[in-house]
Amino acid sequence: MTPNTPLIECKNVDLYFGQFHALKDVSLSLYGGELIGLVGDNGAGKTTLIRVLCGIHTPTSGEVYLDGNRVEEFEPANAIEFGIETIQQSVGLCDNLSIARNFYLGREPIKRRFGIPFLDFDKMREASTKVIRSFGLRENVSADDEVEALSGGERQSVKIGRAVEFKNRVVIMDEPTNHLSVREREHVNELAKSLRDQGLLVIYITHDIFQVHKLADRVIIMENGEKITDVRKDEMTADDLEQVIRQGGRVVEKAEVTV
Repeated sequence: MTPNTPLIECKNVDLYFGQFHALKDVSLSLYGGELIGLVGDNGAGKTTLIRVLCGIHTPTSGEVYLDGNRVEEFEPANAIEFGIETIQQSVGLCDNLSIARNFYLGREPIKRRFGIPFLDFDKMREASTKVIRSFGLRENVSADDEVEALSGGERQSVKIGRAVEFKNRVVIMDEPTNHLSVREREHVNELAKSLRDQGLLVIYITHDIFQVHKLADRVIIMENGEKITDVRKDEMTADDLEQVIRQGGRVVEKAEVTV
């Protein structure tokens, strides 16, 4: 690997579900320290592409590389081991469990007494308390409080903090500000920029081209399973990008510029 090696690279990726052509010759290079806006209407292929990167779908053809190494087996466990974390608006936390338990969900630390394994609740509380203080949760919130008591923005903060704590390298934020208040939306967006500034690759999926244009370093637009635009945000205005989406990539000549 060299400093110029993409953290994630797709080369001519195609994916079929039976006769349905879900991804069409998708090639892209994504680097650590970038905030990528992945935009497109419903059915554009955004989620399908992310599921390939997360090991859920195996491409019909083409190649995927993580840190310069070709992916041979598409398994969610492999993506997790590499450090890919997906943060979604509506899933990922259990309302009836404490913040501490949610923070370590699926990664519960164990301590042993006389050879008998027990959950290490002290470690869970310590790490999740740090997130509570660092990621903007209310001062009266405790690590022992159940998640159902948190607002939408606070839930996102827990998931983002979990991604940072477990040293993930790629954070995929799938419509992270849906149904959030203006203040909570701004908070989540600031956290996304903070992750980017820490050197992580942040992939921010949204329908809101104007919101993502303010945040992203680059904007990738998909349409009917194809990547139709890949530009740095200073190369096109948000209005130009919206026109590209409306016209399926057939207008605004500079939309053809790729990075």
